[in-house]
Amino acid sequence: PLPAQEDVAELQGRLQRMKVLGQVPSVPSGTSRELRGRLERVRQLEQRLRERRAASGAGDSGEAAPGGETGQKPPAYQRFHTLAQDLPPGLTLPYKFRVLAEMFRSVDTITGMLFNRAETVTFAKVKQGVQDMMRRQFEEQHLGQIKAVYPSSYRLRQEKNVPTFGSAGGKKSEYQLTLEPVLGEEEKVDGRPHLSASRLLERRREFHRNLVNIVREHHKAFLAALSPPMVVPEEKLTRWHPRFNVDEVPDISPAELPRPPQEDRLSTAQEVLNTARGMLSPKMEKALANLALRTAEASAEEPALSKAPAPASTSSALRGVSQGLLERVRAKEARRLAALLTRD
Repeated sequence: PLPAQEDVAELQGRLQRMKVLGQVPSVPSGTSRELRGRLERVRQLEQRLRERRAASGAGDSGEAAPGGETGQKPPAYQRFHTLAQDLPPGLTLPYKFRVLAEMFRSVDTITGMLFNRAETVTFAKVKQGVQDMMRRQFEEQHLGQIKAVYPSSYRLRQEKNVPTFGSAGGKKSEYQLTLEPVLGEEEKVDGRPHLSASRLLERRREFHRNLVNIVREHHKAFLAALSPPMVVPEEKLTRWHPRFNVDEVPDISPAELPRPPQEDRLSTAQEVLNTARGMLSPKMEKALANLALRTAEASAEEPALSKAPAPASTSSALRGVSQGLLERVRAKEARRLAALLTRD
């Protein structure tokens, strides 16, 4: 139900007096319940408004002095220069590359915490931490891919007498793969190298740039295999070719990781045959010789590399069309695509 006209007039009068006096008077006891509730809400809002005005006035007065001392602010393109260093959004990465970039970020985060605490960073510790963060398997193959993409990120070694991760009694293992971030001489705290948050961000950006450069090389090979071939300057490239399938970029070949020394260990059939020749039966020697021969033949066959797209051959629908006209049409299409790849 709407309030009576007398209540409305009284409410308007009180509001007018509030504006003049700057405060809300107390609510008389004879006023209706609904009107009293409205007046109470108005009083609270007025009180909050006056408090905010007082706080903003104090803030303005406190910030006026430093502004006059420091002078004028630098322009935005200087203050936010680092934010403009990222690559164009059109140069997307394959999904597997993005997963690898997230793995590198997790490895760097865990390594930074352990390294700054002066702990020996072993692969077992990093593996468990990355798997807990990403809910994904992290193996030595992924570490090899990280090393292949960013060779100067870590110094990997096989060290002896390092405590095994998770051992209650501090049991020493024979050999452990350890990681040490490569830092400059200027990145030290109290005379010891320190992996800071800004350095972690720089390393993450460098890893992302290296991934994009790998895709650039595959994209360049794709453009060179077109008919006619296309050449786009790298500094002007803003997006991939429409027919370039980014997700079909081959996996990164892992770099070789240091292995523990294995003296007096026989790993191949040929080594076993050379060591135990004369001590085995003729039947066993023949079986080992056949196995060594098959192993050598299998290792000689290298896996076929990913082939670049073959030049488009003339289809049956284009038979009878002059070759000069086809070349002019293809050249025009190449110019149109080159303009598309360099458009900002």
